[in-house]
Amino acid sequence: MRIAVLEDDPDQLDFIDRCLEADRHTRVLMQRAGELHRRLQTEPFDLLILDWHLPDASGLEVMAHLRHGHAWQQPILFITAESNREDAVVTALEAGADDFLQKPLNPAELRARVRALGRRTSQLQAAEALALGEYRLSRVPRGVVVQGEPVPLTEREYQLVNLFFSHPGQLLSRKLLLELVWGLQGDVQTRTLDTHISRVRRKLGLDGSRGLRLRSVYQYGYRLEEVCLAGQA
Repeated sequence: MRIAVLEDDPDQLDFIDRCLEADRHTRVLMQRAGELHRRLQTEPFDLLILDWHLPDASGLEVMAHLRHGHAWQQPILFITAESNREDAVVTALEAGADDFLQKPLNPAELRARVRALGRRTSQLQAAEALALGEYRLSRVPRGVVVQGEPVPLTEREYQLVNLFFSHPGQLLSRKLLLELVWGLQGDVQTRTLDTHISRVRRKLGLDGSRGLRLRSVYQYGYRLEEVCLAGQA
């Protein structure tokens, strides 16, 4: 993969570079948000590793600009030294991160997270478009179009949409969704899934107003249901 790394600490930047070198990724190392924005005008990247604190912007500001200004859909791995981990995780995920690591970074875990994001991206690019009502899910290139308008989604938001649209009417358990999208196994207690579901529902209007509703099934999981709109028999 071609990976952009935005980290202002030279020692951390060098550490991440050496970790990724072992898997033969192409690394583009940057210390300022402005440099990333300039490079994005002409250079493609498959993944961004982004630090929380930068000299010319916060990581959250960079991520918001990428998701909304550039319509960036490639995965973002967020890293931080914030002490309040749970709040930091929720904040990062709400802002559009696909995964999260806390410093000090573990080399093996960093490489594993990067490989996992790369595998999921590759798998999602391997089929054609899927249409359901007013929605069209494109797998190459990856994206969702609603009534002819593209809707920017993060990597994990897209993976969730892909699962629900590929299995309409089927009840998908929290355990299954966490395993397939986040690689988490067992009975994991986390708000991450609910945060992403809420964001997907809001972005795509999956509240029944457009014929589809993403419904929560108490203490079990979620189901994508077709809704009969007024005037339809």
